[in-house]
Amino acid sequence: MSSSELPPERPRARLIRTRRGRLIGGVCSGLGAHFGVDPILLRIAFVALAIFGGIGFWLYLAFLLLVPEEGASAPPLRLRQLPWRLIAGAAALIAAAAVGLPAASHPALGSAWPAGVVVGTIALVGVAALGLRIALRRRIREQRRSDPERAPSPDQRLWSFLALAVAVTAGIVLLALAGAWLAGTERHVAAWAVVALGAALALAAFTGARRLVVPALAFALPVAAIAAAHADLHGGVGERTYRPAALAQLRSTYSLGAGLLEVDLRDVQLPPGDTSLHVRLGAGQIVVLVSDRVCVATHAHIGAGYVGALDRESGGLDVNWVHRPSAPTGVPRLLLSGRVGLGTLIVADRPLGHGGGFQPGAYGNNDACRTPPQLGAAQ
Repeated sequence: MSSSELPPERPRARLIRTRRGRLIGGVCSGLGAHFGVDPILLRIAFVALAIFGGIGFWLYLAFLLLVPEEGASAPPLRLRQLPWRLIAGAAALIAAAAVGLPAASHPALGSAWPAGVVVGTIALVGVAALGLRIALRRRIREQRRSDPERAPSPDQRLWSFLALAVAVTAGIVLLALAGAWLAGTERHVAAWAVVALGAALALAAFTGARRLVVPALAFALPVAAIAAAHADLHGGVGERTYRPAALAQLRSTYSLGAGLLEVDLRDVQLPPGDTSLHVRLGAGQIVVLVSDRVCVATHAHIGAGYVGALDRESGGLDVNWVHRPSAPTGVPRLLLSGRVGLGTLIVADRPLGHGGGFQPGAYGNNDACRTPPQLGAAQ
C-alpha cells in the first residue's frame, strides 16, 4: 500500500478537563482521555510529584487554570486578559517592602515587622478568597434566575468550594494566632475570652448555630496550649543576637517573646568562680554559645520542647532539668538559668550548622568542668 493510499490520521481532540470521572478538577481524567492513559496512573504520578518537592501540586494547579473545562470555550485563566500592569505594580511594591522594611525597621512593628507582614498577608488572602466566593455565588444565582434548569458547572462548584476553604482557613489561622498572642501577653483576658466563647457555644446549642464550634476551638486551643506551657510572649517577636565583647557588656538577663534568641559569650573573658546568666523565651529557640574553657551549669525549665546543653539533653512536656557540675579551682563557671515556654534551649561551644541537630553531645563536651586549667592548657 502506497503512502497515498494510507487512511488519513484523525486529528487529536483538544485537551480539556473532563466532567466525567473527575475527582477534583478533571485534570487527570482529561489528560488520560487525551493521551489514552489510565487516569489512575496519572493521579499516582501527581501525588508522587507533590510529595517529592511539591512539583505535582503546581503542575496540577497550572493545568486547572490553563486548560478549559469540557463544554467551555476558554480556560479559567486567560493570560492575555490579566491586569499585567496591576500585577507588576503589586510585585514592585512587595519587592520594595521586602528590601526597605528590614532596613527602615518599621516604627510600629520594630523587629517584629516580618510577623506583621505574615499576618497582613493571611488577612488579605482571606478577604480576597471571601470576595471571590461571594462573586461566584452571585453569578450562580444569576444563572439560575435566567435559566432555572441549568445547573452550575463543576468548575463553578470547585472554585466556590476552594475560595470558601481558603477564607475559612485564613480565618482559623488568624483566630489561632490571636488566641496564642493574647494568652502569652494578657493571660487573664484570654481566659475570660474562652469563658465567653464557652457561654456562646452553650447558647448556640439551643439555636442550632453549630458553626461557632470551629472558630471557638481555633481560638481556645492555642490559648490552652500557651497557658499550659506558661509561655510569656512579652518582649517582642523576631530574631535577636547579642555578642558582648567584654564582661562589662554582659547583661544578667536576656529575653524575647517569640523567635530566635542567640547569646554569644565566646569573646567574654569570664572571671574564675561563678557568673550567673538568665535567658527567657516564650516560643522559639534560644542558643547560648560559650567558650570551651568555661564550665557550664544549666537549670532549664521547658514547658514543651527540648534542651541540649553541651553533652547532655532532655525533652518532653513540663521539663525541669538541672545539671550543676562543680568547676575545678580557677576555672570560670557559668550558672545558666533558662526558661522556654514552647521551643528549645541549646548550649554549645561551637556555632550551630543549618541543620542544628538534636543529637546528644552534638554541641560540645563540657570538659572544662572536669579538666584543671593547667592540664587543659597543656592539651
